[in-house]
Amino acid sequence: METFCVSCGKRLPEDINKRKLPEKPSKKWWLLPTVSLILASCIIGSTYFITNYQSNKALTYYDEAAEMALIGDYQQAITLLERALDYKDNFPAAEEVIEFLDVAMEVEENIKQVETLNEQSKFAESFKIIRNSEADLQKFSGDLTDQIIEENLATKNQTLLKQATYKLNNDPTTDELKALLWEVEDITHEQVAELQEEVHQKLVSMTYQEATALLEDFQFSQALHVIEDTLKVVESSEQLESLKTTINKEKTAFESAQEQRIEQALSAFEEEQELNESHAIELIDIQIQEEKDNWIITGQLKSVATVPIHSILVSYSIRDKDDNTVLENDVYVFPETLYPDEEGNFEFTHYDVDTDYERLTPKVEEVTWYLE
Repeated sequence: METFCVSCGKRLPEDINKRKLPEKPSKKWWLLPTVSLILASCIIGSTYFITNYQSNKALTYYDEAAEMALIGDYQQAITLLERALDYKDNFPAAEEVIEFLDVAMEVEENIKQVETLNEQSKFAESFKIIRNSEADLQKFSGDLTDQIIEENLATKNQTLLKQATYKLNNDPTTDELKALLWEVEDITHEQVAELQEEVHQKLVSMTYQEATALLEDFQFSQALHVIEDTLKVVESSEQLESLKTTINKEKTAFESAQEQRIEQALSAFEEEQELNESHAIELIDIQIQEEKDNWIITGQLKSVATVPIHSILVSYSIRDKDDNTVLENDVYVFPETLYPDEEGNFEFTHYDVDTDYERLTPKVEEVTWYLE
């Protein structure tokens, strides 16, 4: 029995059974990896193709939606974005744009509602809606957002303009017109300049009328204050400046005339005071009657003062035929108070006097009184 192989020279196993030639292996096992690789490649290729197709389709719808949104067709844009999401579930940009377009459509509806409210002069409600739209739009950014914000701002300015026009045409006061001028300055609108001019003219006209009325009542300082207050707002007005010059001239003339009147009044008062203090009494009559041993003195006088006088005391004397003083006495007039142009009387009886005198004559020596 051979120990070595006659073909290759290798030692042969001692067990005869082990010296049998091995069966030749089959070559079909090489097909399995190849087929698997081909199948995997097909699957990967198909998946890539399908995914790529869906992404491209979604992007196509997204771009079309953007174009529709820019021209204002928001509903069509939302429809296209929903189709994009049908092709690509995980598409955050499309979902965000849909959320924005919902807000944009709401803002568009708000703008229409504001226009209706403005026609009804319900401006407070309009501004509330505009503020809500502004708050909703603050969550987004981008060119389209800026476009919607501009539309909302234009609606706000239009509302401000309509509100200002409404105030102007509904009998505003001068103070309301001054406030309106400040409000109009903050409005951005092509018709603002025209409205400003209307407010300016109306304010100047009303101020002119008010100041003129005050001038006619000689309220010069108040008239000047009204004009100065308006000039702070309108800055310049030839009409008001001219009226201001007129008021100052009339004020000066009035004050000069007033000074003259005061001087005349003081002079008249001094004359009147002099009259009341020195010549307030006009003597009408004084008489003496002899009855037995009594002399009865009676008299009458009149107040020519311009104010009431009281406590009027008459000092008189009785004289003989040689003008010698026989007797002197004081007596009060009644009534106690005399008013202008009122007459008063006095009377006194002298008892047990000497009756040997002839041709006795009473004479008022002095009259004193007090002013009220």
